[in-house]
Amino acid sequence: MKRLTQSRWFEILLLALIAGLTYLPRIGEMGYYRDDWYFLYGALVSGARALIEVPLHTRPIRGPLYALYFSWFGFNPLPYHIVMYLTRLLGGIGAWWLFNLIWEKKRSSNFFMALLFMLFPGFLWWVAGFEFQPYVLSVGLQAFSIAFTLKAVSADAMPGRLGWTVAALLSGWAYLALVEYAIGMEALRLMAVYLYLRRQMPQEPLTAVAAPLLKRYVPHLLIPGVFLFWYQFLFDNWRKAQDAGTQLSALLSSPTTMLWHLIELARSWLNVALFAWVVPFYQNFYNNRLRDILTSLAFAALILVLIALANRYLGSEEEDANGKDGTWRRELLWVGFLGTLGGVLPVVLANRVVTFERISQYTLPASLAGVVFLSGLLYSVFPKTLRSALLAGLIGLAALSHHGLAAQAVTEEQIIGGFWRQVVWRAPGIRSGTTLVAYYPNVHYADGNDVVWGPANFIYYPNWQGHMPVDIPLPASRLEPDSLLQIINGNKSFEQTDLVIKFVHTETNYKNQLILSQPSPTACVHVLDPRWPDLSVNDPPFVHAAYRHSKVENVVTDADFPAVPLYGFGSELPRGWCYYYQKADLARQQGNWEEVARLGDEAQKSNLTPNDLVEWMPFLQAYAYLGDQQQVKGLSTRISEESFYRQLACQNLNAMTEHGYPLAPEMQTYIDELFCQ
Repeated sequence: MKRLTQSRWFEILLLALIAGLTYLPRIGEMGYYRDDWYFLYGALVSGARALIEVPLHTRPIRGPLYALYFSWFGFNPLPYHIVMYLTRLLGGIGAWWLFNLIWEKKRSSNFFMALLFMLFPGFLWWVAGFEFQPYVLSVGLQAFSIAFTLKAVSADAMPGRLGWTVAALLSGWAYLALVEYAIGMEALRLMAVYLYLRRQMPQEPLTAVAAPLLKRYVPHLLIPGVFLFWYQFLFDNWRKAQDAGTQLSALLSSPTTMLWHLIELARSWLNVALFAWVVPFYQNFYNNRLRDILTSLAFAALILVLIALANRYLGSEEEDANGKDGTWRRELLWVGFLGTLGGVLPVVLANRVVTFERISQYTLPASLAGVVFLSGLLYSVFPKTLRSALLAGLIGLAALSHHGLAAQAVTEEQIIGGFWRQVVWRAPGIRSGTTLVAYYPNVHYADGNDVVWGPANFIYYPNWQGHMPVDIPLPASRLEPDSLLQIINGNKSFEQTDLVIKFVHTETNYKNQLILSQPSPTACVHVLDPRWPDLSVNDPPFVHAAYRHSKVENVVTDADFPAVPLYGFGSELPRGWCYYYQKADLARQQGNWEEVARLGDEAQKSNLTPNDLVEWMPFLQAYAYLGDQQQVKGLSTRISEESFYRQLACQNLNAMTEHGYPLAPEMQTYIDELFCQ
């Protein structure tokens, strides 16, 4: 045991185990998350060529990376998540190596800084196993590139110096090509070289260090210099946010603009250096099921056991020495402060801000410096027991944040997969050109409407296209106030090609939409038919406002039922109540009331009942049309438990005559007495 704990492999083993306990427990349940649908639908209908062309005029190196991974793994999400874990671990090892090169005799603190970096909780997109591979690879290459620079400047022999310099240049260009706004982290490279030279010239004034610093650092200026020249003058960039001239002119347009940028710079710095360790935890942990929370706590407890093991074996004398080493702590603080500032500055200059919502990827490049600053604060805390408790607490919070995020991602993916499996029971086909408006329970996708059109087109339009941009036969509307107004007014139809990457082509038609809603996770999916809508008391207000504009005729009732891919949709759902409801709703659309009644009889014989009482509606209509007064009476006692459903039943039953399915006079009188008085 002693031989292992004194070896460098001990730290690597601990990093691998802790990262595994953090990132791996739920990956077997993960599918496609958010924008993964966007990329993989393109690959489905146009092959790897689509993945190469997606970032061709924004970040072109990403295309071959996507295509390479796709050629290995296809549509199976599991290996992408495994690669994400391995890449994150490799980046943690790179950071650990880098910290050991800068602060040679700080074994314990260097390990914990690398661990904090690897578990950095501000980056919330690791659950998107496909799209965000380049971001994780980039930050890992960033750590290795700076480490290569230190090896180059410390090498005595020319061959070694040249080799390490080439490695630094290639990895530096690669990490910037993957994530161009990470260029601010070149400040950390300069500071690392300065610290190395300061170790060699501890008594010399700053002016004496300047000349050797310039000499050693100049070759590595080729990294940002060559990249910027290529990116701004040679590369055909379609994204204005990445154009330096455009952003500088906006910045200098007024003093107010500059002041706001300073405020956003401070906000971004605080988010990376401090708030990342608290805010994502509160956002992602407590909204999960009790089972998920308890499981997360169990894994966090295992991680804390490993932390205790690390504290025991990674050195105690150094900790005593650290208590007197004010210079080292000051280095952590100023290097971390300036490095984090440099990391977030390009983001702010591009008129963005580092937050934890849909753009948490902006936190990742600066996280390498952010954990250095945080460590400076931690190692300024005495006594050691209090510092160790704070450190363990931060690591525990990071692990819980990631577990909470993973649980939410799995839940969301299961909801979406189950949603579309129900839709396939209900809709054998959906006409091309239909704009989909879908409400998923507890999934707030706002402008990320590819979580609607992605699954829908995967199922209904998987046909090969082989061209760019990719056509989206079933577009989707965003769940935004403006979209709701367009749906209700029905006055806007437009054709759109993604202006940034020209990857997808959609024709959103607010006069031709199909509205689908799953009011709660335990309810069935309702395909809204304005003739007799199955509106739920749990539906959001926009469904009640917009249902009249749903075109149920866009459901093709005589098509062959499509096959649902296993990847991205999970396993087949059990044929419980929702199966009977969907089949009955399909038969209701076809006017086959005998089939609706047969399905209702079969469901009741199997003791199946809905969680949302409005789902009795198709069966109530069928029994009323067929004159089965006993069944109508039985269902009326259930439906009338909710006054809104009683009124809705009156409305829907009376609409049957208007739409060609008149009730017998005695039945009409009976339902009026039951529901309409």
